[in-house]
Amino acid sequence: MSGYRIDVHHHVLPEFYKEAQRAVGISGTAYREFPDWTPAQSIALMDIQKIKTSILSFTSPGIYFGDIAKTRDLACQCNDYLARLTIDHPNRFGGFALLPLPDIDASLRELERALDELKLDGLTLLTSVDEKYIGHPDFEPIYEEINRRKAVTFIHPCYPPGSEAKGWDIPRMIIDYPFETTRVATNLIFNGVIERMPEIPFILSHSGGTLPFLAHRIAIFDKKTKFQDMYPKGALAYMKLFYFDTALSGEGAVLNGLSSIVDETRILFGSDYPYVSEDVVDKETTGLDSYEGFDINAMTAINYQNAEKLFPRLIQPSGDNE
Repeated sequence: MSGYRIDVHHHVLPEFYKEAQRAVGISGTAYREFPDWTPAQSIALMDIQKIKTSILSFTSPGIYFGDIAKTRDLACQCNDYLARLTIDHPNRFGGFALLPLPDIDASLRELERALDELKLDGLTLLTSVDEKYIGHPDFEPIYEEINRRKAVTFIHPCYPPGSEAKGWDIPRMIIDYPFETTRVATNLIFNGVIERMPEIPFILSHSGGTLPFLAHRIAIFDKKTKFQDMYPKGALAYMKLFYFDTALSGEGAVLNGLSSIVDETRILFGSDYPYVSEDVVDKETTGLDSYEGFDINAMTAINYQNAEKLFPRLIQPSGDNE
């Protein structure tokens, strides 16, 4: 496929996952009813947008709704489903496994099963679970195992923990999601996870949320917080170690901000389908393609080369991408 892409931010929404949410009173996404989705619909969109492979993931609100036994069962069901899709469509789909957090022991077992038996491509972590943000010390055994395996870890925002102000009804994905990603990236830095676990390739959704805009402000306080010994190289140095996907980022100001903290070797293509519609994917992809800040080599890296380095099994045989 000439000029192809690898999509690292592409979701699945099978009926059993909708039913699991309906069972706890969730009847739609953060801003609309559940969209219709099938693997065939994803492939049709991928063909239009020249996406060779999508690394599929389940997303917010995740799988923990207060019953840890059901969470363990649902994690297995989700990961088995992803594995079947990668078997049925080996050149089109990969998968990021879910873990049954906050159960640490069960998560370590499922991590092993997902990567070793199911052969999934990495892991999905939502920004918080059970009112604890990613980066919380309770999750340290998970980070240690991910680091040992050098497993690619996709971080996706979810609803903020805790209560909301009365009368606040702006859809959470519009404002809260970017801030949740920013909170988690900063938490991973300030709690020393990035310093201690240098082998984890973390992917931040949506160009890192508001992280590029706040990067300078965060760095101002490098030597002025109680966390300073946890990130001795300074916040900006650790920000540059994240990967960032381009989902919902097809606009010059957003891409200018992202480019101000990382170069093109840390940027990956993302669509956010099907939680955004085909026309939104098309508009955002067109915006990325027309951005003048990336030359042809940078666009090639963003579209597929950077992803191929993270997922070597996706590398095209020589000559196939000419």
